[in-house]
Amino acid sequence: RVKQQLAVSRKIVIVTHHKPDGDAMGASLALNDYLKSNRHNVSVIVPSDYPDFLKWLPGDDGVVNFEKSVSKAEALIADAEIIFVLDFNEPGRVENMEPALRKSGAFKIMIDHHLKPDSFCNLTFSYTEASSTCELVYRFVKAIDDGYKLTLAFSENIYVGIMTDTGSFRFSSTTGDVHRIIADLLDAGVKPHHIH
Repeated sequence: RVKQQLAVSRKIVIVTHHKPDGDAMGASLALNDYLKSNRHNVSVIVPSDYPDFLKWLPGDDGVVNFEKSVSKAEALIADAEIIFVLDFNEPGRVENMEPALRKSGAFKIMIDHHLKPDSFCNLTFSYTEASSTCELVYRFVKAIDDGYKLTLAFSENIYVGIMTDTGSFRFSSTTGDVHRIIADLLDAGVKPHHIH
């Protein structure tokens, strides 16, 4: 169903939760990079500002902050054909952006790893055992496009999300599969010392 939705160029919005962290921004900007490489018209909208130490991430310069650009953000959401909901499990997590998100008639796709996802999206990819939403975005892209060659921008964003949500690979969610994903990102050119 996702492949059908993405078979032609679409107006796509990617949203994440209020006060986004490394996983939220990494997942959003990685998916943004992938979708733009496939000729989609993509906007990343965040409900609020986020830490300066994340603002170097590839693609950050195009992020729309809902609190600072309400009219622009609402227009993008209203015009979207597809909305990707990343790193949150219910619409209240976007706070003041919730009415616009609920009102939108776009096809909504959730990718998340938090418990008890709400049923407000058309498709929900919810895996609570995953280390991060970035891990899921990586797996999602590989599943819908197994020939995809990882870009450095995609890889750096995914690395940041996995690294921050696993406590720099200290938490129990750091599995062998997570390290295999990290190896793939390193092969794509990620420099851990630069990111850390």
